[in-house]
Amino acid sequence: MATNKYEEIARAAIQLFDEKGYHATSVQDIADAVGLQKGSLYHYIENKEELLLRIASQSINGFNHELEIIRNRKTPARDRLIQAIHHHFNIVTGDIQMTTVLLREAFLLSDEQHGIIKKATDRYLDLWVDIIKEGMDNQEFRSGDARLTALSILGSCNWVYRWYDEHGARTPQQIADYFCDLSLKGILA
Repeated sequence: MATNKYEEIARAAIQLFDEKGYHATSVQDIADAVGLQKGSLYHYIENKEELLLRIASQSINGFNHELEIIRNRKTPARDRLIQAIHHHFNIVTGDIQMTTVLLREAFLLSDEQHGIIKKATDRYLDLWVDIIKEGMDNQEFRSGDARLTALSILGSCNWVYRWYDEHGARTPQQIADYFCDLSLKGILA
């Protein structure tokens, strides 16, 4: 039962952090959104920063988990890069608000808490670099800076949370396909 209430609290916080921003959202706002007294909310969370950390951790760990599986597949790097881009789009467009909290609000955590998220986001970048570097080493991709290539692809993919419209003309699959085409044209050998 507590897990369900925590999930309700986390979902309300995600919505509020997305709409108002982390600093403008009070613990009372979160308590009001889930119908709890402010004091009762502390039965489920330690404080607002701990809640943001848990939300951001859940988000980045979701990104990392599947990408580790993709990275370890015994398929050409080109195929894994396509899968990685689709995976990224699926997560971003599957929960825009949570992605927004990760990409926009998690940087407001204290240094120690932010370090936890930074370590996980660095791991995510490293997984992309591994795929791209392997493609370069196998001459599937033209030689170059694998890290800079990964940052370029991720930079464009991450920005989707700002402009994606679920009622727009293109589906997430179509947008991901387009990004795959653009990315691969730039790096294929």
